[in-house]
Amino acid sequence: MHAVEVRTPARLHLGMMSFGVPTMRAFGGVGVMVDRPGVHVRLRRAERFEVRGPHGERALRFAQACVQGWGLEKAGCAIEVLAAPRSHVGLGSGTQLGLAVAAGMRHLFRGPPDREPAGVPHPAQESPRPADQDWLFDTSDALELARIVGRGRRSCVGVYGFSRGGLIVEAGRSIAAPEAHDDAKREFSPMVARVRLPSSWRCVVIVGRDVAGLHGEAEKAAFSRLPPVSNEVSAELARIALLELLPAAVEAKFADFARAVKHYGTLAGKPFATESRDLPYAGATERLLELLDELGFPGAAQSSWGPAVMVCCETLELAGQLTEVLESLGLAEHHDIVIARFDAQGAALREVS
Repeated sequence: MHAVEVRTPARLHLGMMSFGVPTMRAFGGVGVMVDRPGVHVRLRRAERFEVRGPHGERALRFAQACVQGWGLEKAGCAIEVLAAPRSHVGLGSGTQLGLAVAAGMRHLFRGPPDREPAGVPHPAQESPRPADQDWLFDTSDALELARIVGRGRRSCVGVYGFSRGGLIVEAGRSIAAPEAHDDAKREFSPMVARVRLPSSWRCVVIVGRDVAGLHGEAEKAAFSRLPPVSNEVSAELARIALLELLPAAVEAKFADFARAVKHYGTLAGKPFATESRDLPYAGATERLLELLDELGFPGAAQSSWGPAVMVCCETLELAGQLTEVLESLGLAEHHDIVIARFDAQGAALREVS
């Protein structure tokens, strides 16, 4: 076996529950995985490292982290990023790319896991052929891969979503311990709930072109300026997540779920408003959310720093109607608009010839 392909979903983040209070867990929050636009990478054994495709340099850094962390001194790999969303727009592409590369490196150079392929079909197939079976990832796999490439330092929604998808609630992690930022010792924010959303529901993902959210040093500087999230806001976010959002998801009550998405997303954004309101797309995002509410689609929220906006739709037909209206209003001129499924599988790896 000389080559593998890894496909991942995309991550949408509704916001963190807490930040800046030493006595409370930090960075916990709520997010959901959607099947597009995801990451698709191919890795092949080679004499040296080569990269092609979007985010190639970033993929190479992730591969080199695997070489160092796992002691793969003689490993060479040709990496091709076949598809990936833009970075820093709220789709979690960095984590999905990092985990996909690490999953491929582990499979190629450390061997397949001690379990059979999952036997799940690719999207274009109704049933898998014996040679086309995919490996899926357990939570322990995702955490191992995240540690090796340094992901999950704040939010872990994308890490847990890489493993089996779903709507995810995480509790946050303690940052008081001196080893909190040591990759070998740091704790991950624990996942406290995962719900797989009904297969008939859809999510319209709207991403403004030519803009990007805060990242890198600018994001670190923003966090350093932000005031702590009050205990009252954290408590209300936890209440919405546990007593509104999760029950509606479990019971497949779409109207309640959509209201909870809007309620949580609006409140979660307020502690970050002093930084996010100065972003160049802030006004456009606010107007878009108001428009979606007027059109009868209240279950909308910005993902992370944006500019990505998610809109919950009860059926594919309604999602199609919404995209037609948005296109008729000219939104497609400056936005990418896609209809996605709420993902319930997570990433998948396949051996290829």
